[in-house]
Amino acid sequence: MSMFKKTGFLVALLGAALMILVIVSMPIAVRAQDALPAICNNPTTQDIQQNCAELQSLNAEISQYQQELQAQQTQTGTIKKDVALLTTQIATAKLKIQQKTITINDLSHEITAKTGTILDLQSEISREHDSLAQLLKRTQDLDQKGAAYVLLSAQSVTDFYQDLDDFLAVKQSLYDSVNQIKQMKADTEAQKEDLQNQQSQAEDAKNALDAQKKIVEQSQAQKEQLLAISQGKEAQYEAVLADRQKKVAAIKSKLFQFAGGSKAIPFGDAYAYAQVASNYTGVRPALILAILKQESSYGANVGTCNRAGDPPSKSYKNVMPGPLDKASGRSSRDDQTIFLQITSALGLDPDTTPVSCPLSSGGWGGGMGPTQFIPTTWQTIAPEVASALGISTPNPWSPRDAIMATAIFLGKLGGVGSESNERNAACKYYSGRACDGKTTAPNSFYGNSVMASARSIQSDIDYLVQYGGSGSSNS
Repeated sequence: MSMFKKTGFLVALLGAALMILVIVSMPIAVRAQDALPAICNNPTTQDIQQNCAELQSLNAEISQYQQELQAQQTQTGTIKKDVALLTTQIATAKLKIQQKTITINDLSHEITAKTGTILDLQSEISREHDSLAQLLKRTQDLDQKGAAYVLLSAQSVTDFYQDLDDFLAVKQSLYDSVNQIKQMKADTEAQKEDLQNQQSQAEDAKNALDAQKKIVEQSQAQKEQLLAISQGKEAQYEAVLADRQKKVAAIKSKLFQFAGGSKAIPFGDAYAYAQVASNYTGVRPALILAILKQESSYGANVGTCNRAGDPPSKSYKNVMPGPLDKASGRSSRDDQTIFLQITSALGLDPDTTPVSCPLSSGGWGGGMGPTQFIPTTWQTIAPEVASALGISTPNPWSPRDAIMATAIFLGKLGGVGSESNERNAACKYYSGRACDGKTTAPNSFYGNSVMASARSIQSDIDYLVQYGGSGSSNS
C-alpha cells in the first residue's frame, strides 16, 4: 500500500461516530441489494453461477420483505393514530362527565335549599293558620254575644263595633298572608320540581357518557392489542431482513473471493490483463505486474481491515479519513464518502469489503483491491478505466480493472521509457514524490523493490514469449 495513499492521522472517534450514523441511516436496499457484483455478469464456474443466482433470489426476497415491512409500518402508524384519537375521546368524555357531576352536585344543593325554604314556608303557614283560628274564634264569640253583651258590659256600642271591625281587618289580613305564603310555597315547589327534572336529565347524560366512555375504552384496549401485534410483526420482518442481509453479505464475500479478492491472481491471467493495459497506456507489463506484486502479492492480500468479523478499530470508518477529518484539516481527503459511493455502485457491503490497514509507522489505510488504490485516487482514474475497458462501473477489486487503473496511473506519473522514469513513477505511486536518481530518498526503497521485481518478471515474460505462451486464459 503506497504512502501516497496512507498519509494523515487516525480517524477521530467523533468522525467514526458520525459515519456510523450515516451507514445505519442508509436504506436497506442500498446496503444489501440492488446491483449484483460485476463477476455475476459473466460467471465462469458453476459455484459462481449458483452464488449469483442465490444472491439475486435473496435480493428479490429482501425487496419483498421491505415492501411488507413498509406496509406493516403504515398499518402500525394508522393504528397508533386510532389509539391516539380514542385516547382523546376518552379524555373528552371524562371532562364531560366531570362537568355533569358538578352540575348534578350544584342542582342537589339548590334542591336542598328549596326544600328548606318550602319547610320554612310550611311552618309559617301553620303559624298563620293558628293565629287565624284564634281570630275566627274571637269573632265568633263576639257574634254570639251580640247586643245583650253590649248592654250589660261597660263597653259602649261604638267601642264594641270598633273592636269587631278591627278583628275583621286582622282576619282579612291573615287570610291574605296565608294565601301569599301558599303561593310562595307553590312557586318554590315548582322550582324544586324543575331542579329535580334538571338533575335527573344531568344524571341521565352522565350515565350515557359513562357508557360511551366504557365503549371507547374497550375499543382502545382492542386497538392497543392490534398495535402490539402489528409492532410484533414489524419486529419479525426486521429480524428476517437482518438474516437475509447476513446471507447476502456472506455470498458477496464468496463472490469477492472468486473475483480475486483474497486469492492470488494466476500469473498468466495477470500478464494478459497487463498486456491489454500496456497496449492502452504504453506502460511496460513488467512494471505493472511489479506494482501488483509489491502491493498485494498478485492479489493474495488485498487488506486485513474492514473484513467481516473484524473489530471496530479495523472498520473503514477508523482506517481511512472521512468528512470530519477533511473539515478539521487532519486530512486533505474524504475517502470514507467516496468508499461508500464505490461499494454502493458495485453492490458490495461497505462493512465487510476488505481494505488495507494503516502502516504501523502511522498514516491512513483504506487501499482497495490488488493494486491498493485509495478511494479518492480511484475516483479520478475510474472514468478512464471504464472508457478503456468499455464498461460502465469499474471495480477496484477486479484484477482486470485494477491492472488497467494501475497502468493508467503509472502513465500519468511518467512511468514510460527508461527504468529511471519507471523508478520515479513507482516512487510517486507509493508516496506522491519522485525519488529521481537518489538512493537515500525515504521512498527509494519502494522504487528499488518494484524495479527488482520488474526485472525478474520481465525474465518470466521473455521466457513466455520465447516459448510461445502467455499463460493467459482471459483477454
